[in-house]
Amino acid sequence: MSGYARHGPVFETLSMFRKMIGGCRCDDYGVGSVRLRPDSVVYAIVLRACAALGNVCYGRELHCRILKSGDGVIDSFVENALVTMYASSGFICDSIRVFDGISRPDLVSWSSMLSGYARNGLEEEGLRLFVRMIEAGVQPDVFVLSMFISACANLGCLDPGVQVHCNSIKMGFGHSLFLQNCLIDFYARCGDCGSSEKVFYQLPRKDLVSYNAIISGYVGSFCDFEALRVFQGLVSEGLSCDDFTLVGVLQAVIGLGALNLGREIHGYIIRAGFESNLYVISSLLEMYIECMDHESLISSDHVPPKIFNRLEGGESDKFIVASIFKWCSLRLDLETGQTFHSQIIRSNLQSDPHVISSLIDMYSKCGIPEAASTLFFRVKDKTVVPWSVIIAGYCWNGWFDQALSLFREMQFDLVEANEYTYTSVLLACLSLGDLGKIKEVHGRILRTGFESRTSIVNMLIYLYLDFSQNLQALPLCSLIPEAKIPWDLLIEAFKRTEHQELISELLRRIQRTNGGLDSTSVCCILKSCAKVTLSNVGTQAQAYLVKRGLICDPSTGNALIEMYSECGMIADAVSTFDSMQEKNSESWTSIISANVNHGHPSKAMDLFTQMCRNHKSVKSGTLTSILRACAQMGLVHEAIRLLFSMREIYGIEPSLEHQTCIVEVLGRAGMFEEAQKFINSVIPLKSVPQVWKSLLSTSRVHGNMKVAKFATKNILTLESKDFAANSLFQHFLLSEGKWNEALNLKRKKKIVAVNSAWIEIRNRIHEFAAFDRPTEDIHTKLMEIQHDMKELGYVADKKHSLHNAEEEFYGYGGYHTEMKALALGLLELDPGAPIRILKSARMCGDCHSAFKFVSNLLGRELVVKDTCNFHHFINGKCSCRDAW
Repeated sequence: MSGYARHGPVFETLSMFRKMIGGCRCDDYGVGSVRLRPDSVVYAIVLRACAALGNVCYGRELHCRILKSGDGVIDSFVENALVTMYASSGFICDSIRVFDGISRPDLVSWSSMLSGYARNGLEEEGLRLFVRMIEAGVQPDVFVLSMFISACANLGCLDPGVQVHCNSIKMGFGHSLFLQNCLIDFYARCGDCGSSEKVFYQLPRKDLVSYNAIISGYVGSFCDFEALRVFQGLVSEGLSCDDFTLVGVLQAVIGLGALNLGREIHGYIIRAGFESNLYVISSLLEMYIECMDHESLISSDHVPPKIFNRLEGGESDKFIVASIFKWCSLRLDLETGQTFHSQIIRSNLQSDPHVISSLIDMYSKCGIPEAASTLFFRVKDKTVVPWSVIIAGYCWNGWFDQALSLFREMQFDLVEANEYTYTSVLLACLSLGDLGKIKEVHGRILRTGFESRTSIVNMLIYLYLDFSQNLQALPLCSLIPEAKIPWDLLIEAFKRTEHQELISELLRRIQRTNGGLDSTSVCCILKSCAKVTLSNVGTQAQAYLVKRGLICDPSTGNALIEMYSECGMIADAVSTFDSMQEKNSESWTSIISANVNHGHPSKAMDLFTQMCRNHKSVKSGTLTSILRACAQMGLVHEAIRLLFSMREIYGIEPSLEHQTCIVEVLGRAGMFEEAQKFINSVIPLKSVPQVWKSLLSTSRVHGNMKVAKFATKNILTLESKDFAANSLFQHFLLSEGKWNEALNLKRKKKIVAVNSAWIEIRNRIHEFAAFDRPTEDIHTKLMEIQHDMKELGYVADKKHSLHNAEEEFYGYGGYHTEMKALALGLLELDPGAPIRILKSARMCGDCHSAFKFVSNLLGRELVVKDTCNFHHFINGKCSCRDAW
């Protein structure tokens, strides 16, 4: 019986056992017969045979027989066999019941139960059982450790697996090839290809399993070049591969889209004798399908005729047939698809669910949903696969209402949907713009247990973001491994929101992930950090860059410069630029723009000179920054000369943005007549609101009421809801005694009046709106500041009447939004730390003077970013030179 149980046929074990307990001849002459009483070893052998055959009914009979016998045959052999038998047959509860009844489980008992959990996909329970085993003082062996590591791989739990890896080395299992192969697979599946590669190359001896594990890991992590490099090493060492190796290599070829390389692999497959392996041939056909570009799809000659001949010669396989129909779907080759359809009608493959589903998909992709529908309704016992395919086909052809109707019919037929079904249904809801239906389907997904499937969660995230339901999207991220979350999509969506704390929380979650982000994703992250209120998160993002080795990428460095500049940290932006090993044209443009934005025009001019000496390509944005630097320095002639020579010297056509800068240059120099003449000479400028805003800004600096009023009227003609212009125009009406008109304008302005200030403190964004009453602590701090300023002789500055008009609606004094934010910063931030504030309106003259005074009083850097400029207040001076 033991021989049959080990080497087969297994059913002979049960046959012999029945003879044993039923009575057998005891001699060659047929005289007498005896019944043999089985012991625990025999029962254990038979129970393991029942497990191998999946015959749990007979196993239960034996269990009852053992319990009734009462002969003391229940020992560790029988108990462990019962645990294995029930678990391998899917009766995990019975297995647990037997295991819990073992008084002193040994290593085999624990191993059997752990194996049962693994067989039934209960990895989390398996991990908890492993902890119980260790607490019970049972020393694990290589087999148990490998099961634990495999469970960690399935769950994506990196840290517990790493701990067991370290412990296995301490226990002396560091040279076990079986365990090392499991570790290679574990690290790769958890997204840590570096550790997987390290374990592989440290192996003193490698077998085929080692190579298959690392190749599969590389392919799963999209490291296709590395997978092919390992395969080349395998071949060069003269090792024989198997079908699993070749399928992994073909998947790597698919990932690279390298059709010519795929042909070389095809040649190797023929030489290695795998041409008759249907598993390999199916993958080979998939490779040709996926790697063909659109031009190649025009002709079927690019697909090896021998593969099609296999079908015509009768050596067909359902997966090959399905792949051929997939090829027809991609090529939109209805004629070829119909030809093969007619061929399989004569075979027994016509009723195979994989084949019929691929047929439905082919007709749907070829634009004949009616034929697909006919085939679908001919299927008698419809499983979830044809339902999913037809629903997807309807969506492909724009039959979204019909797709949802089919989904309801599927529910009436009590067919449980899978993740592919739900993905198509959600797509139909999106196309119909039905948010209510999306939430309804989401509820059903939760009830059916698909809420943690990556494809479904990512689709739901996309849908909620598309409907601007950001608060619904973010919690979904906790349902899937963080390495699978579409960070780029989330970042882009959250960049459009005004909820700064949500952006901060999203960025903190990204930093906690073990998944790698490429330089493009990181640049997107840094652009999201490009706000004064997110400076702390931006600094953490730089730490992430250093940790991931992405800091050397020029695009990342450029994003860092922009991020630091927008956060008001010009010194860090300059430091980043100086430390960049490779600087491209965008790098120079970014640092020049940063210096201009922060009131360092002469430094910007010096950098521009160096840029030209280094033969870097000058862009349109570079010249815009230089023109703005000329405006700040009062270099009128230089700016005009640059405008008229940029086409000849730099090959750049002057744009409206450049011409707007000239208006700023002339305005800052007080040359308002020349500015108006320039605007009139360039006809398109009259319809550009930014031109008049620039003229308004400069007229404010010079206190020119006439020009300011003229510019304001033009702004309101183009943008009637502009808050700043409305506030200023109200000021003009009041100064002229037109009270009724001013009152009417004030009533209208309430609709658009928005004035807030934000400050970040320990990763939390604090917002102060104009009419919010300050807390008692902030009120006390403001009174303290005002008292100290008054004691030192500060007098409120009321001369900037044009600057203050924008804030007049909210009242003068220490209760403006930026003052409340300043008070909180002084209360909460470390002494001496810079205080950075973002403001949604132009800073009034009174607050501007107050901030200068406070910076000198406290010896502290204060940074305010308003709608006009960056203001760095240091030692009683502002970087804008009081021109804002």
